[in-house]
Amino acid sequence: MKIDKICLFILAGIIAVSCVDLNYTEETQRDEEWTYEYYENGIRNMVFDAYALLYNNEFEDNSAYFLAGATDEAQYALETGAVNNYVNGGWSIANPYSNIWSKSYKAIAEICMYLEKIDKTDITDWQYNSGYSIWIQQMELFPYELRFLRAYFYFELLRAYGDVPLVTTTLTNAQANNVQRTPADQIVKFIVDELDAVAPNLPVSYATEVNAEIGRATRIAAFALKARTLLYAASPLLNTDGDKTKWEKAAEACKYVIDNANTWGLKLSAYDKLWGHDAFTNPELIFGLGRPASNSFEMANYPIGVENGSSGNCPTQSLVDQYEFQDNGEPFGVRYSGDIDISGNPYEGLDPRFALTVVKNGDTWPTNGAQKKTIETWTGGFNASPKYGATPTGYYLRKYVDGSCVTTADNQTTRRHTWILFRLAEMYLDYAEAVFNATGSANDATYGLTANEAVNKLRQRDDINMPKFTEDGEEWVERYERERLVELAFENHRFWDVRRWKKGDKYFRTIQVATISPSLVLKRSTVNRQWDDKYYLYPIPQSEIKKNPNLTQNPGW
Repeated sequence: MKIDKICLFILAGIIAVSCVDLNYTEETQRDEEWTYEYYENGIRNMVFDAYALLYNNEFEDNSAYFLAGATDEAQYALETGAVNNYVNGGWSIANPYSNIWSKSYKAIAEICMYLEKIDKTDITDWQYNSGYSIWIQQMELFPYELRFLRAYFYFELLRAYGDVPLVTTTLTNAQANNVQRTPADQIVKFIVDELDAVAPNLPVSYATEVNAEIGRATRIAAFALKARTLLYAASPLLNTDGDKTKWEKAAEACKYVIDNANTWGLKLSAYDKLWGHDAFTNPELIFGLGRPASNSFEMANYPIGVENGSSGNCPTQSLVDQYEFQDNGEPFGVRYSGDIDISGNPYEGLDPRFALTVVKNGDTWPTNGAQKKTIETWTGGFNASPKYGATPTGYYLRKYVDGSCVTTADNQTTRRHTWILFRLAEMYLDYAEAVFNATGSANDATYGLTANEAVNKLRQRDDINMPKFTEDGEEWVERYERERLVELAFENHRFWDVRRWKKGDKYFRTIQVATISPSLVLKRSTVNRQWDDKYYLYPIPQSEIKKNPNLTQNPGW
């Protein structure tokens, strides 16, 4: 396998794109002479290559790989969208679809090799170069950054496959093809121990580091990854014995991030500032993936009828029904459970996050002057069926989509994009879930902040201002799951949350979509999707099992 010209863009243009011809082989060998004696085209770019592999398929410009389309959040507009393989039976051991296995182990192999050879690096021949002192300072951080990245890739493997081989040294092909799966608890311990070890050596921010680079591993990101890993470890999918101490560890890890947020310069942001051209500077962002200026995500998600729009990820009625009204916290789907006359705007008074996430009939979208128009999603409308590729759900996506981008044939404009991996709001939600399960109550103050108080920190933001949580018990769980869906919509959480809760049958077997008549009457309909409990874990690729008979397949596959 050979991959040439790997390029990495670290958050939003502050770091220039670095490209170099690199030849990878299945043995992950490099030419050591240049790799370990040349900084810019060797050592640094190998580190950047590891960062580049963070960009999983769901973050590609082709939004068919946005995982929301495989959840109750969205339906991908085109039936040919590859994300539909998750819900139409196209998923199998022969067609495992995701590249998580190959991508993660490729990155881990490269990182292990680097860490073993770091002491052999010698760039003293360049000591008279003007950038030499900067190179030396950056090289001091590289081992800790790479260990963070290795821990992150193991987290991705853990949440997708459960037990996976734990490899921390370079292997020959023969050795690699004889490894066995390591129990998930040991993978969790490795991740947590690594993060505890590297965090003190990573900067809180790179603002005061040389070159002030953005998008690299920080101390905050390490502690956030630790907290999320422990939350997954405590959840039913991996915590099969219901061990309450795992929830306690998760609560403590989340609390550490929350307690230190102010010292680290973190604070909750206005919801509409979480994405957009300058989102990489948002004070709520803990770790994100930046893309250079582009309008391809807009082309993929602008409505049909908008020039070069392809509909993309269309929010479902199932998602819309979860948004609550500001007056009493009643969900939209409870207040309006049957056919709805939408001519009078029944959406008025909904949670402000709805209008910032979803484009509905009658909205003005996109916002750029060249393409601004009133959206028509009623049958026969300008942005609706029977036009090919029109929304199958009655809605279009607004969140993450930059409405200022012009996508016309002429005079196109582009904007930077930042995909959120970790932000402070998630830490509050993770904390609330962990504390509730550790204490058995949403109002228990054992950890200082109760679960309800943590959730209300988000709901009481000035730009949101939603009624407070006061529930407990099963009512709290139901409302918490709704709140998590709303707050983190389209941030690549729902796909994994429902799996770790083991609630796929409840949420993913069917979705609700809307059809709007020319007289503006909205009718709900049910779309059946394929769900099997084996989907809680990904299949080990058949190609890997053929090479390594010691690998066992996940249940049901």
